[in-house]
Amino acid sequence: MVTSTHEATHRLFQEHPEALTLVFESLGIPPPAKSDFGSITPDATEIRPLERRVDTVLKFEPAMGESFLLAIESQTKKDPDKAKSWAYYAAHLSAKYDMPVLLVAVCRDRLTAKWAAGPFECAVGRWSTQVTRPFVLGPGTVPVITDESTVTRQPALAVLSAMVHSDDRRAPAILEAMVRGLLSFDPDTTAYWFEVLEVGLENTPAKEK
Repeated sequence: MVTSTHEATHRLFQEHPEALTLVFESLGIPPPAKSDFGSITPDATEIRPLERRVDTVLKFEPAMGESFLLAIESQTKKDPDKAKSWAYYAAHLSAKYDMPVLLVAVCRDRLTAKWAAGPFECAVGRWSTQVTRPFVLGPGTVPVITDESTVTRQPALAVLSAMVHSDDRRAPAILEAMVRGLLSFDPDTTAYWFEVLEVGLENTPAKEK
């Protein structure tokens, strides 16, 4: 079922892939420019009626360096079936586009984030034919942003922080910084980010604050 969190994640990374800067820094890759990205269809279906759809698929094609795909999934709970789907997504997209695939899971719950990191193995006995290890953007990897100056410099990262830490006790401080920082933009930009944030917070306690 598509949730508000899924929709907000899709919109955030499609329209502002710079929110993935944390991923690139962790991998030792220079921070990406928005122009380095292109979106492709998230449809990973081969034979209907079995439908497989990734939340967001981006193609990273820098002027210099390795090109690859990013398959981004929002995950709100443990789901053994989804772990199997992730293996399919990565294998299918890599074969279809002849490019390596980086699978990114966005989680706001620590237990879900720990689970989502895998590794998920397709194995017989001690032999693993395939291993899936998502890169997780969760409470342990996304910083808590309570500084309004950071919000004004990196609004996409700040929105991601608010979404990921929406269940955290520091959520009110995060949202206060968000409000102060976003109000420094022009009215249309402020309204845009508030809309993304509202959808992303879904039915979390933070939204009520």
